[in-house]
Amino acid sequence: MADPTAGNVGTDSADSGELNVHLLNRHLADAELMLNYAVENGLQVSDIVYRSILEARARTGWTESAGTDLLKASTELAAVLKPVSPETLRNTANYRSQFRGRRLTLQIAMGILAAVIVFYSTLAFLFSWLSANIRSNLDVANPLAVRLMSELGETTQPPDKTLCLNSDEPATAIVQGIGNADPSLPPPGINRKDVTEDLQTFATAIRDMYSAARRMNQLYRFQFDPFGFEKSSARPDITKMLELPPGLPNLALAATERVCVYQRARYYAQSTEESATIFTGAVASCILPVLYAVLGAGAFVLRRLEIVERQLRTHTFISETFSPRFITAAIAGAVVGLFNFGNGISVSPLAIAFLAGYAVDVFFSFLESMIENMRKGGGNTGNDRGKTGG
Repeated sequence: MADPTAGNVGTDSADSGELNVHLLNRHLADAELMLNYAVENGLQVSDIVYRSILEARARTGWTESAGTDLLKASTELAAVLKPVSPETLRNTANYRSQFRGRRLTLQIAMGILAAVIVFYSTLAFLFSWLSANIRSNLDVANPLAVRLMSELGETTQPPDKTLCLNSDEPATAIVQGIGNADPSLPPPGINRKDVTEDLQTFATAIRDMYSAARRMNQLYRFQFDPFGFEKSSARPDITKMLELPPGLPNLALAATERVCVYQRARYYAQSTEESATIFTGAVASCILPVLYAVLGAGAFVLRRLEIVERQLRTHTFISETFSPRFITAAIAGAVVGLFNFGNGISVSPLAIAFLAGYAVDVFFSFLESMIENMRKGGGNTGNDRGKTGG
């Protein structure tokens, strides 16, 4: 074995000697970093530690004695400063030197994600409320349309072409009103007040249904307006389309025209409601669980930041990588709806997705337990078959 000299601390080859010099230089840098921390914080360290580190820095080469003294000093410093280490000191300095915007990236991203979820949840609530409004008005308008046409019959006067698209038919094909020459009066045996109230209720249901469908289309363009009221130039025609004629001079004509408007508004409203239901259902089933799971992972990481701040104050910060957690949380959110967690859990699938993202390890433990149960079940099945065959 070669004698220890500068650049060759008790090794058999020059390459190994260079490696030891590199290690000793690294230990020297670590020792200086820890010594500086001890001095700044008033920690008591023996004079031998100070002398060994200062002499090692003043030397132009390494000897076995100098290397041994440095390693002993580093060991004593590590014992005194524990849990502070060169790694935690560097990590703390690097984290604090980062641009503040970069440090706040996670908080900003989670805030944006939460805003997106809140916005969509609000949108889904509005869609749900408007859809219920459309369905309730359909339940009111359908029987009224049948009753009004059966009570008043059809009109001898052709309806307005802008209201009834098929009003170009010959007047001879239109059935005579039932039993009364005055068109402003209902047939005998029917109270005009009752007919007027039915017409008012019918027109109100049409307006509410059309208004709900129009609001849904303003939020998201599902269907084109059959009346073209999205154009500002068509605003004066709204009254003509959706309101009853003043004084109701012809009850049968008013009922016929309201039915024509109702048919167009009903198709518009039903198509819009179905499109909105499909859209919100698809997002709620496929996209929202992933977003909630990622939000849960973000909540976990933000909670960890409290520990990070404490570690920074004590200079014990250990850098962590959280990107794999977000990826696994997204996977958990995408597949969490495929599993049945039992009747004992009474929370919504989105809440389960959030919890799966927050505690990804618990979710994967659940998967592993399922796999283990399947293995045991498969083994028992095979044994039972063997016994039966025997």
